[in-house]
Amino acid sequence: MKSLPFLPSSHRKVRLRTFAAATALSALTLTGCANFGGITSHAESKSTTTLALSSAAIQWPTEQWWASYNDPVLSGLIEQALAQNPNIKLAQARMDRVSAIVIAVNAATLPDIGLGVSSTRERFTENGLYPPPLGGSINSNNTLMVNASYEFDFWGKNRAALNAAISNETASQAEVKSARLLIASSVAKSYFALARALEQQKILTITLKQRSHLLELTRQRLAAGLDTQLELQQSETTIPSIRTELILQEEQINLARNALAALIGTVPDAVSKVTAHFPMLPKTLLPASIPADLLGRRADIAAARERVNAASNIITTAKAAFYPNISLTLFGGYTGFGFGQWLTGSSRDYGGGPALSLPLFDAGRLRANLREKNADYDAAVESYNLTLLEAVRDVADQITSLRSLEQRQAQQSEIQNHAEHSWELAKQREASGLVNKISALNAETAVLAQHRAAIDLTAAALDLTINLNRALGGGFRDQPVAININ
Repeated sequence: MKSLPFLPSSHRKVRLRTFAAATALSALTLTGCANFGGITSHAESKSTTTLALSSAAIQWPTEQWWASYNDPVLSGLIEQALAQNPNIKLAQARMDRVSAIVIAVNAATLPDIGLGVSSTRERFTENGLYPPPLGGSINSNNTLMVNASYEFDFWGKNRAALNAAISNETASQAEVKSARLLIASSVAKSYFALARALEQQKILTITLKQRSHLLELTRQRLAAGLDTQLELQQSETTIPSIRTELILQEEQINLARNALAALIGTVPDAVSKVTAHFPMLPKTLLPASIPADLLGRRADIAAARERVNAASNIITTAKAAFYPNISLTLFGGYTGFGFGQWLTGSSRDYGGGPALSLPLFDAGRLRANLREKNADYDAAVESYNLTLLEAVRDVADQITSLRSLEQRQAQQSEIQNHAEHSWELAKQREASGLVNKISALNAETAVLAQHRAAIDLTAAALDLTINLNRALGGGFRDQPVAININ
């Protein structure tokens, strides 16, 4: 497309020289009247070196880490939750909004071109700018104009704003994945809480039947004069206690189902028939120390890092406000009175030129704005540091608890073996007539108590494996980049 010859070449050279001189003078004036000297950020981000993270090998979870439990019911519930949970949809909506902002910010880096058409019917005054015969007549003022403008990004303001928007978009994407991980972990926790309550209910039902049998034997022995009221009172006391625990487990079952219903976005009745079972515990290789790769394996760390980069770019835009703003505007089209000559060559109308604006005195507004953006940057860095420290502590806590639980399970298994051996001996002695039935029932009670303890430890182990998968990022994989420090 040919450029519009709105000025002769000699005039254009004069104008360009004048414009260059004005720009230089304005820049000097700007330096004297508005500057950002002395305004800097102070926060420093923590790194793998400052945290002494190691290169230790670790078994990172996969994106579908719950598949390691080999439970189709659990996998189905998690898939429903990931598709229907409102929290995930809310995070997705926020990401979509940020993505739209990226498109809008990117528009500022490109030329703005528009078309305007207007036609105004008007009586022109006889005492105005237009002499007769136009003055005093009624006619149409018609315009067909193409307008184009472009802001020169000499100081990187628009590029920095775009980079900030892209960083915020990346952070929002990471936050969606973080929300998905949280929901999947919550479903697995509620599912295994349901499994624990159902298993405890089974053992308590067996215990209630067993203790009822013991109570009946005690009554018979009391009637025969072999026991006293004390033994009877002790046997009777255990029955209400077990029934109370059964009521508690029924409550836990319903609460777990209510939690599952909320997580998958449905009503409790929809999951009233869901049953859960303990799976085989997946083997987990625990690292000796926290690996440095953790920084690229957690979505919350990636999101916090991108927020820092966004805040850094916003500082660049704030600094650019201290410099001259230079833009170019062009227009061309047709303007005429009436329709007869409107779109002819004689009605051509075109022009254009540069524009410059710069701050000279703003009562400290720009410096205050820059201080605010530096404070936002410092807050973003400290938020990143806090997220990183919490992530390291989170992983360390899960590893510590899992190691402790392994020892507790070993001790409980030994106790349970002793209890089962004692029960076998009691049954053998009962069969030989050396002890009565009550001794065998009491030995069985100890075995049932250890079964309940084993259920609690298994549930705790499953809960910790879920926590560890979450703490290790749940299969998230990011390529960490250096934080942009101003």
